[in-house]
Amino acid sequence: MKEKTKKIKIVAHRGGAGDAPENTLLAFKKAIDLGCDIVELDVRLTKDNHVVVIHDDDIDRTTNGRGKVAKMTLKQIKKFHCGEKQKIPTLQEVIDLCKGKIDMHIELKAEKTARPVYDLIIENDILSNVVVISFKFKLLQEMSMLSRKVDLGLLFEGYIISKMMVLWTIGRLMGINYVCPNYPVVNKRIVERAHKLGMKVFVFDVKTKKEGEKLIDMGVDEIGTDFPKLFL
Repeated sequence: MKEKTKKIKIVAHRGGAGDAPENTLLAFKKAIDLGCDIVELDVRLTKDNHVVVIHDDDIDRTTNGRGKVAKMTLKQIKKFHCGEKQKIPTLQEVIDLCKGKIDMHIELKAEKTARPVYDLIIENDILSNVVVISFKFKLLQEMSMLSRKVDLGLLFEGYIISKMMVLWTIGRLMGINYVCPNYPVVNKRIVERAHKLGMKVFVFDVKTKKEGEKLIDMGVDEIGTDFPKLFL
């Protein structure tokens, strides 16, 4: 059991949303200070094509403002705050904070994000420190077409046989490196199949230490949680 625990990596979901405003520089800094292995973050494009780090398609839930991200400029978005004196960061700001300190799982949330995210990965020389993940197979395909050197992960929340067939066949041919189910979906069969095909398993939405212990017994590679303190 101890040997398995050493191998597993802890991913601070949205920077560790249980400890700081999600997807903010403060959250990512806390994850670094805690000793997390990886931070997970979400990206979208502003109206003027800046890559910003935010989960929702609007700023209503996470800031004191209102409006769709895609219809606002970066300057407009920066007028609002997320609590604890935090603003929505750009991906470049997050890279500047994290580079050389912690790896990143970057989730593509919106159309046309693949190219600008890829450009930032290459410009900042962080290819070996990033996994690009998404629920949207099309966005991962776009990233794969830009470069087969980028590690990719397919997120999913329901065990749908047709989707799993795509993952095990086309996904492997396309270069999917990570299987990324949420906690209720994962089972030992998925873990074993992924490992047999050379894929790693990143499980997100892990809420308790008990859930984490079950995942360690299954042999998963990474645990994604809003509460990384539970596992460190």
